[in-house]
Amino acid sequence: MEGGFGQFDAVYNILIMVVVITLIARQMNFPSTIAFIFAGLLAAYVPRFPLPEISPAIFLSLLLPPILFTESLTLDIEGLIDDSDTILSYAILGTALMVTAVGTYTHYILGLTWIEAFMLGIIIAPTDPVSVIATFKQLGVIKRFQLIVAGESLFNDGFAIVVYSILAIIIEAGAITGGEVLWLSLIKMVGGVFLGYIAGYIVHLIFCWTDDPFIEMLLTFIVAFGVFRLAEQFHSSGVIAVVIAGLIINYRSRSIGGLSTQGETSLHIIWEFIGFIASSFAFIFIGVSIEPNLLREFLLPIVGLSLFTVVFRYIMVDLVARILERYRGKRIPRNWKMGMTWSGLRGAVSVVLVLGIAGLGLPNFNILLALTYGVVLGSNLFQGLSMPIVVNRLRLFSTRPGPELQKESSE
Repeated sequence: MEGGFGQFDAVYNILIMVVVITLIARQMNFPSTIAFIFAGLLAAYVPRFPLPEISPAIFLSLLLPPILFTESLTLDIEGLIDDSDTILSYAILGTALMVTAVGTYTHYILGLTWIEAFMLGIIIAPTDPVSVIATFKQLGVIKRFQLIVAGESLFNDGFAIVVYSILAIIIEAGAITGGEVLWLSLIKMVGGVFLGYIAGYIVHLIFCWTDDPFIEMLLTFIVAFGVFRLAEQFHSSGVIAVVIAGLIINYRSRSIGGLSTQGETSLHIIWEFIGFIASSFAFIFIGVSIEPNLLREFLLPIVGLSLFTVVFRYIMVDLVARILERYRGKRIPRNWKMGMTWSGLRGAVSVVLVLGIAGLGLPNFNILLALTYGVVLGSNLFQGLSMPIVVNRLRLFSTRPGPELQKESSE
C-alpha cells in the first residue's frame, strides 16, 4: 500500500510542477517546455521531492502515443493533403540525409564505429518542435509554415523509430541479410499503416452510429493506446499506426461527418489537454535524464556536433526545397528555409531512443549519451529561446487574417 502511495505522490508532484511552472513561465513569457527541462534537472537532486521513474519503455508506450495522436487528430488535414509531398519529402528524404551526414561526421571526426555513428544519426534526426509551435501560435506565424514544421516532425518520428528498431536488431543479431532488413522494414511500415487505417476506420464508423460524447472520447483513448500496443505485438511500428489512426479519424470526420460541431470541439479540447500533460511529463523526463558530468566531459564534441547539425539542416532544407521546386513546382522562400532550420529542435524522443540502446553493449555508449543530451539541451535553449526574435527578423508572421491564412502562398 505504501509503494502505491509512493507512486501516486511522485505523479502528484509532477502535476504540481506542471501547474506552477506553466503559470510562472507564461507570466514571464518564457517557454514552459524549457522550464520543464530545468525543473526536472533540479528535481533529480532533491531527495525529498520524488518523481516517478519513467523508463524508455514507459515513455514509448504511455507518453508518446497521446502526443502523436493529439498532433494527428488536430492537424489541418486539408493543408496536410495539399502539402503532403513537401512534408513527406522533409520527413523521409530530409531525415535520411541528416542521418547520413551525422553518421559520416561522427565516424570521421569523433571516431565512432559506423554502426554507432549511424545509430546516433537516427537518434538525433527526428525533430520535436513542441515548444516552437506554441510560440508560432502566439506570434501568428503563417499557418502553412506551421503545418510543414509540425507535419515533418510528426512523420519523421515514425520513419526514425522504424530505422532505429532495425539498427538495434542488426546490433543484437551481429549480422543480418539485406533481404531480412527489407522484410523487417515492410512489416514495420506496411503493418503500421494497415493497422492504423483499420483502427481509425472502425472508430469513425462507430462515431457515425452514436452521438454519445463520452463514448466518442473513450473510443479515441482506446485507439490511441490500443493500436500502438497491437502494432508492437505484431512487430509493426506502433508510432506509424497511431499517426495513421489519428489522421484517418481526422479526415473522415471532416469529410464525411460523424461528429457534431460540439463533439469535435470537445474531442480537440480533451486531447490538447492530454497532449499538454504528456508533453510536460516528457520534457521533465529530459531534465531528470540529463547527466551534467557527461556534458562537461564531452563539451567540445557536443558543441561541434550541435553546430554541424544546424548548418547541415539548412543545407538539407535548401536541397529538398530545390528538388520540390524542380519536380513539383513548389517554391519555398529563403526566409522559410531559415525558419525551418532554426525550428528543428530535438526533444524527448531522442533522449528515449539513446537510453533504449543502453543494453546493446556499444563500446562508446557514454559518448552517444553525452552527444544526445547536449544536442537536445542546446537546441531547446538556444533555438527555442531565440525563436520569437527569429520569427520577427524573418517576418514569418501573417498580416492577413481570416481563412486566407489556410492558403498562405510561398511567394
